[in-house]
Amino acid sequence: MLRPLSLALVAALFSAPSLAQSTARPLPAVSLGSPAMSLTSSVSQVFHPSISVSTATAANAKPSALKASVMEASAGDGVLDGALPSNDASTTTSLSSLKLFANARGSADLRDTSGALEVQRGGFQALIGERNAGDSAWALSLANESSFYRFKNGAGLVPGETKPFNDLYETSAGLQLTARVNERMNWLGGVEVTMAGEDLVNPTDSLMIGGLGGVRYAVNNEVDFSFGLAGESRLEDDAWIMPFFGFDWRPSDSTRFAIHGSEMRFEQKLGESWLLHAGAVYDIRQYRLNEENTVSSGVFRDEEIRATIGVEWQASEAGRLSLEFGQVMWNELSVLDSAGAQVGQSEAEKAPFIGFALTFGM
Repeated sequence: MLRPLSLALVAALFSAPSLAQSTARPLPAVSLGSPAMSLTSSVSQVFHPSISVSTATAANAKPSALKASVMEASAGDGVLDGALPSNDASTTTSLSSLKLFANARGSADLRDTSGALEVQRGGFQALIGERNAGDSAWALSLANESSFYRFKNGAGLVPGETKPFNDLYETSAGLQLTARVNERMNWLGGVEVTMAGEDLVNPTDSLMIGGLGGVRYAVNNEVDFSFGLAGESRLEDDAWIMPFFGFDWRPSDSTRFAIHGSEMRFEQKLGESWLLHAGAVYDIRQYRLNEENTVSSGVFRDEEIRATIGVEWQASEAGRLSLEFGQVMWNELSVLDSAGAQVGQSEAEKAPFIGFALTFGM
């Protein structure tokens, strides 16, 4: 049963959207569960292993699978969270995972204009990483997401065009690095390249590049803080340069509360194989439109704040299934022309949200 403090944290999560809207989206490399954060965390503990993990020592180069009792797997979105053995200077830990996901946003009317919109998304994220001698770590990620926008009269967004676009795609690749300063502090850094747009778009025209640098500091075995600076280019707009902040608190072996950038998350373990979570997150997607579009070579932006609650089931040592429900609390859609001038903008009403993910070791 959740304690009063835990219930208060859940309530805070669902009151967070108005605060999150004013926070710039951090790079995925500093989001909850990202490799750069996970590989340095002293707080993230095992739920059950859901990635492929092996170790090699100076005396024995052959990898051997770590047992569940040695590891502490993450219940967060990043499968590398806490999945590390002790900081043995002779140990190298290799990790890999594949996450498959799908989600849908229900039909929502466009405000101050006619029309409605519903969205479905699906894709994958593959991660590989390694921690060397307890002092440094690296992680590579490759992700792809397909988004399907179903308009019911989108003329309010793009005048004269009832279906301004349908299928949009995003592919990203990132590298994150960490280095230990001392027992409490780690440096972290990363770079990410993203291409996003309609089909037939020139990849260089849809290219966005971001980077970050900062530190993660462990106050004690229950609390870490992370902070630094991140930047990311935007299509037909000025680049973002912003500070990021993270807070990770584990008041007990079964409870976790974390904030990173524009995401908040509360987790409560329910036995050995189940976990309950609740959260709120601000997210933004931007896509280059192709030359055949009504807004030739323009840009579409989709910003949203959603609040969700969900459950995760550790089906086996190598597989985790998650299901979440919630609501998109705020959603702003914008279309810019190739010169960056606004063509149309509209907000969508609140809409239900459902998401599904399967994560397993490779």
